[in-house]
Amino acid sequence: MVFMESPNQFARWVPTDLVHLLLSTGARQVVRAWLESPEFLDEQRDPALMALEGEGAGSFAGLVRGVNPDYVPLVILNELLRKGMVETVGNDGLILLRRSAYAPRRPTGKTLGATQSTVFSSDPGMMRRYSDRRR
Repeated sequence: MVFMESPNQFARWVPTDLVHLLLSTGARQVVRAWLESPEFLDEQRDPALMALEGEGAGSFAGLVRGVNPDYVPLVILNELLRKGMVETVGNDGLILLRRSAYAPRRPTGKTLGATQSTVFSSDPGMMRRYSDRRR
């Protein structure tokens, strides 16, 4: 099962160019799922700390297996650690996605419906500066 973002929510973060340059396809998919799947975000929609051990919800192994059941969580973890995209936190067996792995999603300037919610995109060609908007 591939984790998908619900259609009414927009991801707050996108992977940085560093992720695209340094990581394998599998590791990139795991980072993207970590940033977009509500199960792996905290209350502020930031990437949550994850348990290294276990297979359940909220664990790194659960994230990796949710992206692709053929991926080996330890292989993905070792790549992320080696490339400096994650770090271990204390002695509690938790990992943290480092801030250098993700950046804020940029608004496109488009709006949806009567609520005028901003649509977010990672495509720089679609981005407009806030000062360019006409009111």
